[in-house]
Amino acid sequence: MCLAGCPVYADHPDLFLGPVGFVKLGNMLFNPVDIADRVRLAALRGVHHCDLCGTCQEVCPQHIKIVPLMRLLKSKSASRKLIDKYALPTKALYEMTEGLL
Repeated sequence: MCLAGCPVYADHPDLFLGPVGFVKLGNMLFNPVDIADRVRLAALRGVHHCDLCGTCQEVCPQHIKIVPLMRLLKSKSASRKLIDKYALPTKALYEMTEGLL
């Protein structure tokens, strides 16, 4: 349901992983056994394209708090100046959108 509600995923499924994928990445981010760079993976899959509208969270049948997780992933990727798979700078996009929210 969250994928169906996400306007960014609807417009750019090739650029944006979507709420479900980012929730899975976020869960692994806090797993001490997992050593993969989940923030880098989130950046590569377009986390900074999320506009934090909250539609995914509103329609989530599991009532997952997706927006705070997206904000965390966006912030961490921006602070590291990571880029997505199309080499779009996360820091610039984060700074442009964060001031508007």
